[in-house]
Amino acid sequence: MRKKIIFLFVIVILLLTSFPFLYSFLPKDVEYKKALLKSSGHNEYTLENMKSIIGEQELTYVLKKYDKHPEKFMTDINEKNDQKGVENLTYRAGLHSHTTFSDGSLTPEETLNQAAEYADKVKAKHPFERYPMIIAITDHFNTQGCIEAIDVIQKNPEKYKNLKFVIGMETEAYVQMPSQKEEKQIHILAWCINPYEWPFKDLEFHEPWNNWGQEYKNLVFLSDYKEFIKRIYSLKYGLTSIAHPLRYFEKDDTIDNVINELFDEYKTLKTNKEIFTEGYYQPYRFDIDEELYKRTAQAANERGIYRTGSQDTHGMSVFSYK
Repeated sequence: MRKKIIFLFVIVILLLTSFPFLYSFLPKDVEYKKALLKSSGHNEYTLENMKSIIGEQELTYVLKKYDKHPEKFMTDINEKNDQKGVENLTYRAGLHSHTTFSDGSLTPEETLNQAAEYADKVKAKHPFERYPMIIAITDHFNTQGCIEAIDVIQKNPEKYKNLKFVIGMETEAYVQMPSQKEEKQIHILAWCINPYEWPFKDLEFHEPWNNWGQEYKNLVFLSDYKEFIKRIYSLKYGLTSIAHPLRYFEKDDTIDNVINELFDEYKTLKTNKEIFTEGYYQPYRFDIDEELYKRTAQAANERGIYRTGSQDTHGMSVFSYK
């Protein structure tokens, strides 16, 4: 009997390793989707119509695969706005995008539609591609756009069958590195969270954002980025990623020390879940020296921090920054 159990266990492991589609049915991700259904308050929503929504286990699996493949995250490969990654259908994941629920130009539905249209093109050319396109909505300080996106998917799941959607949010906090005299601002992405819950009320953080018209100066940011990361990882569902880590440090003489210190500290916050950082994004975005950009990606790799990338979309296309 014991041998049979061991044999079955080995078979299951082999299946999960050999057939990525089975990751869609991992227990925790199924629980996550059921939690979304329950929290939504929409009795008409169904689990069957949640297929396009990706949970943290499946997303982690995909991002581990993409870690050493910057082309998966690049739209303009050689120079600004050339869009070769899109034209060649090598682009696969945009994990940082903003909608009209923060400072983006696209509605959540428009974001999904553009990504789905691209996913369909990839699927037509590569019929065995499991992940033609992954798109995340990560509006600043709120999840209202994600809630609307879930509604859009539920109403027309067939339209988004080739797309994977990541529920997310972006926040801003402060970090104090030993080699720095002053605090630096840093952006943190949260992925695969429950958008119907707001677990930050006891932190130094403003309430869920419903009015983007306010000025940045009226916001109350987290005083310490570690508190946000710890809170996300204390939840049942959620992953974190450091967004564009060079954005605030590129003009600093001690950039290598700063990034190493940041990643060293970030690594200590790791629990039983993987941690991520944007390591693949066009150097010209923030006037970053290309060699420094490469060293930063390498620093993450050396610390077991998986590298992702994005367009940080704010404009009228999910394939560009503006």
